[in-house]
Amino acid sequence: MPFFRTAGALFAVLVLGFAASGEAMAQAEPAGGNATGGHELSDNHHVGDHQGPIGPYLSAAELRNWPQGSRRPVPERLVRERTAEILAEAGTPCEIVAAHNPGETRQRKEIYEVACREGPGYLVVATDAPAVLNCLHLAATEEAQRAADASRPVTSLCLLDQNKDAAAALRPLAARIDPACAVDQAAWIGRVGEDQDRYEVGCDGRDGLWLQTRINQTGVTESFSCLELAAMGEACKFTTTGEQAATVASWLPAEGPGCGADRARIVGEAAGARYYELSCGAGSGMMLRLTPEGRFDRAWPCAEASGIAGGCKLARTEP
Repeated sequence: MPFFRTAGALFAVLVLGFAASGEAMAQAEPAGGNATGGHELSDNHHVGDHQGPIGPYLSAAELRNWPQGSRRPVPERLVRERTAEILAEAGTPCEIVAAHNPGETRQRKEIYEVACREGPGYLVVATDAPAVLNCLHLAATEEAQRAADASRPVTSLCLLDQNKDAAAALRPLAARIDPACAVDQAAWIGRVGEDQDRYEVGCDGRDGLWLQTRINQTGVTESFSCLELAAMGEACKFTTTGEQAATVASWLPAEGPGCGADRARIVGEAAGARYYELSCGAGSGMMLRLTPEGRFDRAWPCAEASGIAGGCKLARTEP
């Protein structure tokens, strides 16, 4: 079954225009953008006394060149107990699978790191108003800052092996939206508004997606396929045109005509049905229609699809 977001309201409605109706196809911009831009998205670097969801974030200076000193680390059992209490009070779900105490701040406040069974792990700073820092957010921020200045010292990175594997962390979240997605790449790509994190997930051999969750949560609040995003001018870093074409081609019935699919796009929707164009390489392309439930309904050769939203734009119309 093709991927569709589960949220009730579409973030952008693609309305098909048929030649008979004279309606134009319209599309809206998604909120925010990616980690390098977007009109509603901020990377929220941890500087100054910026207020996080449950307390002030550490400044980069406090975390620079950590772990701090050579003092005896807090045993893992105590790290688990202390962080479990802090995370519970913060309302942050995490079944802890690994934990350690990499150091402390310059103010002698303990820093704990935990890996969770699903979702990102966290750095937890045991201040009076504890700070809970998303490891995937920290990794993306660090990567962006070092890309801008390679000589910049490392600041706040998570050290546990589990917290360096973004694909594994986001695999359970992606499976709720697209069970067929075998996650092969993933990353935190931005913050939307004041209370949502956005992630990109790449799926091996098929269309990828963006996921959104509330900060330090694992429930997916919004999700977008890369085909949908491409229709609105957004680009997925971890998804190729070939993977998108393979996804759309997989919806064709086995007994139908073959297609050496190389490109695909979402055309729009009408009366709940979703339309896609599929380019078949050197062969004639086609237009597909899926039912509102996401099942294959019908396909037209491009030569017969000129009345659907202006016809094919990727594929040849001549055999």
